[in-house]
Amino acid sequence: MASAVSPADARAYILERLVGDTGEPDKVVEAGRKLGKRTVAELGERLNQHLSFPLEFALERIEIARMAEALSGSAESHAVSVVASQSSPDALLLDMDGDCVSLLVAAFLGADPEFPLSPIDRPLSEIELEMMTTVFQEIADAADGPSAGLKLRSPVQRAFTGPDIAKHILRDGPAIRIPIVIRSPKSSGRVVMTLPQRVLLQSLGSGDGVGQKHGGEWSERLGEEVRRSTVTLDAVVPLQQMSLGALSTLRVGQILEMPEIARSTTRLASRNKALFICEFGKLGQNFSVRIKHPVDENQDMMDGLLAR
Repeated sequence: MASAVSPADARAYILERLVGDTGEPDKVVEAGRKLGKRTVAELGERLNQHLSFPLEFALERIEIARMAEALSGSAESHAVSVVASQSSPDALLLDMDGDCVSLLVAAFLGADPEFPLSPIDRPLSEIELEMMTTVFQEIADAADGPSAGLKLRSPVQRAFTGPDIAKHILRDGPAIRIPIVIRSPKSSGRVVMTLPQRVLLQSLGSGDGVGQKHGGEWSERLGEEVRRSTVTLDAVVPLQQMSLGALSTLRVGQILEMPEIARSTTRLASRNKALFICEFGKLGQNFSVRIKHPVDENQDMMDGLLAR
């Protein structure tokens, strides 16, 4: 049996679809670039304190992506972690390639930075996963600075590797891909931050003045798209009570008269959700309904109980 979708989950899904279909890609990319620059600026100081020699960090090209495809190019030698936020269980996906893992392990353990490193081409060991979890924590903290508004939960999920990467299922939706290159004099690797656009949009509303401006523009655009969407309205007129035996004898073309004492009110509904109580009538040659008042769910429930 399928579980019911909560209003919050339904709203989040609608927002994700709208942002992906009608959002402005240039603004999404610009917001991702600002987040990436802020992360890179913070990461050097945060991460280098754990390492035996300093590393350099650089931002690569920001791209629009799909969340479900974030791990499509990940090998078993990668390290992956998923970071939750107050509004999303997968607010930030971190994917680190084997070259980057090799470089960071060497920096943790005091290797000579002047020698090139061999990339890791196997699933990571427990010790390596522990070190990469520390790295992911620093990346998440750098991304979620005071002005970011991502509201990430801490600690991050423990890094996983190998077959667990292929088994991990991500919810689909429009996303932003932020690659960061980490390098030493002789070696380099890459870690990719992937965020749902919905999470990025929410963070803009709680950030600096520019973010608030962009968030307001997007909110206005989303509201416009929602208002332009169409739904089907159904007006149901109560007719009469009928036994199951009589119901089984109904035939195509048979006419059922409305009794004189039939109720004159009807319910206006959309997608099985009652919205208004209306008065049934005619306007010229056409049948019509006149809206009387919104449906009171508590009163509606009481009327249903009393009718039984």
